[in-house]
Amino acid sequence: MSSAFAILEASALERAPLHTEPYQFVFASGVIDEGARLRVIADAPQVASSGSIPLDRLSFGPGFKELLDDLESPAFRESIERKFGIDLSECLTTVSVRGRLSRASDGYVHTDLAEKVISLLLYLNDEWSATGGAIRVLRSKNIDDCALEIPPLFGNMLIFRRSERSWHGHLPYEGPRLSVQFNWVSSLRRSRQFWRHKFNFLKSSLSLRR
Repeated sequence: MSSAFAILEASALERAPLHTEPYQFVFASGVIDEGARLRVIADAPQVASSGSIPLDRLSFGPGFKELLDDLESPAFRESIERKFGIDLSECLTTVSVRGRLSRASDGYVHTDLAEKVISLLLYLNDEWSATGGAIRVLRSKNIDDCALEIPPLFGNMLIFRRSERSWHGHLPYEGPRLSVQFNWVSSLRRSRQFWRHKFNFLKSSLSLRR
């Protein structure tokens, strides 16, 4: 299956088990071919501000584009469908990038927007030693009620089925942390409104800090 992708290692995802508690999720490590590490990082967008930035606001090189193409491919969608036992063929997709976290506004516990069907977080950081900033799969709204904590290291991927109890968040952290946020959604119109709101909020916040 790996031959279906330019960047992703399909075998890493196939080996990763589907967990059902506290909700349906998959954690897989090493999902990016090690031979592609340098070009993915070199070609990733440079994001100096906090917040989730949609792709149409970013510039990036061909290595990062190959990664995005793999995520958008029918082969990858089908692997997620098999893993979760779900049909995503009628869903649309959204992609955004985080390059920096804010201690004040990031990491709060939430379940994701209702129109999201499957959420995917892919981390692209060469090293991580901070106590904050690692995503937690939570059993409740309590950030300390943790089933699994995943460091944002290169090639670590969390995929989960959105529900009213798909709580996740992280301890506070201020500084650079690169990740791709990929979602299958039931309503692109609402998602576009959400990203527009997030981007406008980000611009307003940056203006107030100047």
